[in-house]
Amino acid sequence: MLRSITFVACLLAGTAPVSASDVPLYRPAPEWVKQAPTPDPANLPSPRPQFLILDQQQRIEDGGVASYVRSAVQIANAAMLNEAGTFSVDWLPDHGDVIVHHARILRAGDTIDLLAKGERLNVLKRELGLEQRMLTGILTATMEIEGLRVNDVLDIAFTVTNRDPALGGRVHSAMPVIARPVTAGLARNRILWSSADGVALRSHLDGVTLTPRQSGSFSEVEFVGPAPKPAEIPGDAPPRFRPLPMIEVSNFGDWATVSRTFAPLYATQGLIAAGSPLAAEVARIRAAATTPRERAALALQSVQAEIRYLFRGMAGGNYTPQAPARTWEVRYGDCKAKTLLLLAMLHALEIEAEPVLASIEGGDLVPKRLPGAGAFDHVLVRASIDGTDLWLDGTGQGARLADIEDTPPFRHVLPLRSAGAALMPLPIRAPARPDIAIDLELDQSAALSLPAVYTLRMTARGQGAEMLRMANTQGTEDQREAMAQEIVGQYLPRARVVSHGISFDDAATTGTLEIEGIAQVDWSREAGRHQRTLDFAVGKAAFAPDRTRSSWKAIPVATAGPTSFAFRARTLLPDNGRGYVIEGDRTLPERLGGMKVSRSVALDQGVATVEDRIVATGIEIAPGEIAAERATLAAAEGRLLTVKAPADLPLRHVERAKARDTGKLKRLDAAYARIVADGSEDDDASAFENRARYRELLGDFEGSLADIDRAIAIDASRSSLHYRAYLLYVLRRDAQSLETIARAHETEPADFDTLAYYTNRLSDAGRHDEALELIEARVAAGGEEKAAALSHKASLLAMMGEADAAITAIDSAVEVDPRDAHMLNNRCWLRGQLGIGLDAAQADCDRAIAMGSNPASALDSRALIHLRAGRLAEARADLDEALTIAPEMQAARYLRGIVRHKSGDAKGGAADIADAVAMAPRIADDYTRWGIKP
Repeated sequence: MLRSITFVACLLAGTAPVSASDVPLYRPAPEWVKQAPTPDPANLPSPRPQFLILDQQQRIEDGGVASYVRSAVQIANAAMLNEAGTFSVDWLPDHGDVIVHHARILRAGDTIDLLAKGERLNVLKRELGLEQRMLTGILTATMEIEGLRVNDVLDIAFTVTNRDPALGGRVHSAMPVIARPVTAGLARNRILWSSADGVALRSHLDGVTLTPRQSGSFSEVEFVGPAPKPAEIPGDAPPRFRPLPMIEVSNFGDWATVSRTFAPLYATQGLIAAGSPLAAEVARIRAAATTPRERAALALQSVQAEIRYLFRGMAGGNYTPQAPARTWEVRYGDCKAKTLLLLAMLHALEIEAEPVLASIEGGDLVPKRLPGAGAFDHVLVRASIDGTDLWLDGTGQGARLADIEDTPPFRHVLPLRSAGAALMPLPIRAPARPDIAIDLELDQSAALSLPAVYTLRMTARGQGAEMLRMANTQGTEDQREAMAQEIVGQYLPRARVVSHGISFDDAATTGTLEIEGIAQVDWSREAGRHQRTLDFAVGKAAFAPDRTRSSWKAIPVATAGPTSFAFRARTLLPDNGRGYVIEGDRTLPERLGGMKVSRSVALDQGVATVEDRIVATGIEIAPGEIAAERATLAAAEGRLLTVKAPADLPLRHVERAKARDTGKLKRLDAAYARIVADGSEDDDASAFENRARYRELLGDFEGSLADIDRAIAIDASRSSLHYRAYLLYVLRRDAQSLETIARAHETEPADFDTLAYYTNRLSDAGRHDEALELIEARVAAGGEEKAAALSHKASLLAMMGEADAAITAIDSAVEVDPRDAHMLNNRCWLRGQLGIGLDAAQADCDRAIAMGSNPASALDSRALIHLRAGRLAEARADLDEALTIAPEMQAARYLRGIVRHKSGDAKGGAADIADAVAMAPRIADDYTRWGIKP
C-alpha cells in the first residue's frame, strides 16, 4: 500500500493554495517532473528490488510546495497482494490539492490503465488522530485496485500541493530518503526551487551529496539512491547522534526569521475585552493570589483544568491559534490556543512571558535541523519571575504552585519575538514532587515462613493521576483489578490482590491507588542466616552502555528525564525485630547510572524502613565519565541493602505454631477469608487453593483438604488433584490418594512429577507392574526427562526388592550425563537405601559434594552410607553440615535423629525426629521400608 504521509501534531506543518479541492484531481504529471522509465514486467531486474521505482520530486515556488511521488512495486506474493490491494492518499484540502497522474497495472504484454477505465478514488473524511483529540481536517482518498494479481507491477503517481499564508511566503519541507538495506531499481530524490527564493538544503545522511545546478530560472538537486546504510548508533546515544533519513529544504534563512514569522500570531494586546468572562477569570486570579508566582500558577492551573485539549487544523488553524475569548467560550483548544490564552492572562496580570516553539520528541535534534517551521510541533510559554525562567505548558495536567519550576524535556526552544531570536537551551530541572510515590507495607510479624499481608499505595500526579481517574470512571471492576495486580507485581512478584480502591486529592491533583493483599515473600539463606533485599534505587539504576566500537567511543550516554520517583517500604518483622539487622549501603552515592538518588534507613520497634528517592534529569554522561559511572554502580550493587534474620531463627513449623498460639494470624486469616468469599462469588478455584496451601503450612491438613475439594469442584486441574492426593496421603487415606492421583495423571499424562507420584502410590499399593509399565514408557520416550525417568525406575525397582535391576537402571541414568551431580547423588542414596556397594556409593557422594553448588542433599546421602557402615561420628558430621546449609531439610533431620539415638543421645534424637515428622508427617514410613529405625 502506497501512502502519502502527512505528519499531524500540535503544530501541523502544511500549506494551501487559495483555491483547493476537497476531491482528488486527475491530470497528467506537470512538465517540471522528470519521468522515470516505465518498468517492463517481462524484463525486471534480478534479484527483485523492494521498489522498482520510488521517485520523489518537489518543486518550491511562490511560498508553496508541490510534492510528486511515484511508486512501482511488483506484487511478489499473496501477502503483498492483500497489502497493496488498496491505494490511499491523505491531504489537507484547506492547504492544497491531491492530483492523481496515473494508476496502472503492468502485466507481461499488457498495461491496464485504471483511470482510463473510469476508476476513481473515493474520499473518506477521516479525522486522523481523533483518539489524541485532534480535528485535523485531513481527507483520505482510497482506490481498491481491481484485477491486481501476484507478479503484476502496480505503478501509481500523484502530486500533493501545499501553501500556508501564515508563513509569509516561506517554506520548510522534508523529503524522506530510503537507505540500504532497502533496495530499489530507481530511488530518486529531486528538489527544484526558484533561484530567487534563497533556499537552503541539508542532507542528514552520510553518502547523500547535494550539488545544486541551474536550470533556467530554477535550481535543482538530484540524488539517486538508495543511500548507504546509516552507521549503527547505540540505543542510549543522544538523539542528535542518530541519522535522520531525510533531505531538508528551507528558505527561512535563520532561526531569527522563524521567530519573527510566528511572533505576530501570539501578540496579546486587546485580546481580553473588559467585562468579558475571561476578564473576570483574570480578576479572580488577581484577587486570589498576591505574588506573581502564585498568580502564574493559578493562571496555568486555569488553562490546564478549564480548557480540554483538542487540536483544530482546519480553516488555517495549523499555525494560527484560536482567539483566547473563543477558547474560553468553547472550553477547548490545542497547544497554540492554550498558549495564547495563557499568554494573554499572564500579560493581563503584568507577568513577563513569551511564547516558545518546541519539538516534543526531537528537541535534541533541533540545532542540527535547517531553520524552519517544520522543526517544531509544540508551543508553550516561557515566563520570567524573580529572575527564574518558568516553562508553563497549558497542555499539561495537574500543575500546582509546587511544580511551577518543573521543566519539560524539550532541550531547545525558539522564543517568538518581533525582533527575532536564536535557539535557546532549556536546562532540565528536577521535578519538585514525585511523579509516582510508592508506599509499601509488608506485615511479616507473624512468621517469615508464612505469607505476608501487604498494603501498597501508589500516588501519581499529572498524567498518572489522569490515568487513574480514567480507570476509575471508565474502566470495569475486572480491569481495575487487573491494573492493581499488574502494579503490585512490579514490587511483589508473588502477590494476590484482596482489595483495591482509587481516591483523589484535587488540591494536590494526585490520584492514589490503594491495594491490599497477600504476598509470598522470599528470604534467601546465606552464611547461616535468612536475608531479604530491601534495595529499590540501585536495582532501578541500570547503566550498561556499550562503547566497545571505536566509532562509538566519543558518544555520550543519554539518560531519561525529567522524572522523579519515591519509594518507601516498611517491613514488620517477627518477634518485634529481635536479632534482626540491616546491612549494606544505608546511604547512596549522589548519582547512580546518571540518576540522582537518596536514601534513608531505619530499624526500630520491629519495623525495617527504607526510603529511596530517584530523580532523573536527562543528563548526559560524557564518554570520559562512563567507566567511573559504571564502577560506582557496580560497587553499590555489591553492597545491596538487606535485612538479616537472627542466626537462631526457629524452624518454620515452630515459628508458625508460635504465631498460631500467640494470636498473630488474625490479619492473615481475615485476608484469606476475604479471598475465599470473593472466590465463591466468582467461581475462582485459585482462591480456595491459596487458602488450602496456607492451612497446610499451619498443619491443618483437614482444613486444607476441605478447601482443595472446593477448588476441584470449580476446576479439577491436574495441579489441584495432585495436591489433593498429597493431602490424602499425609492423612493416611491411601486408597483415596491413589484414586485422586490417577485422575490427575489422566488429566495431563505428560506431566512427569504427577507420573512419578502416581507410580509411587501404585507401588505402595503393591501394583508394581503397573508402576513399572508407566515409567518404562517414559524412559522409552527419551527426551530431556530420560535420566529422571531412569532414576525413578530405579527407585521403584528398589521398592520391589529388585536390587540388581535397580542398580542397572540408576547406572543408565548416570550415563546420560556422568557429570550430573544430582544423578550421582541419586545413585549414592539408592545404594544407601539398599545397603549395597557402600564404597562405590561414597565415591558417588564425594563427587557430587565436590561438584554441586548446594551439597546438602549429597551430604545427607553420604551420611546414610556412613550409618550403614557403622561410622556414626562421620554420619553425624555430614548431617550437621547439611542442616547448617539447609535447616529445613526433613530427610537430614530425621536421619540425624536416628544417628543421635544410636549414639546415645535419645533426647536429641527424639527432638530431631519430632521436627522431621512435623515437616513431613509420613517420613518414618520411607525409612522403615529400608530398615532404618531409631
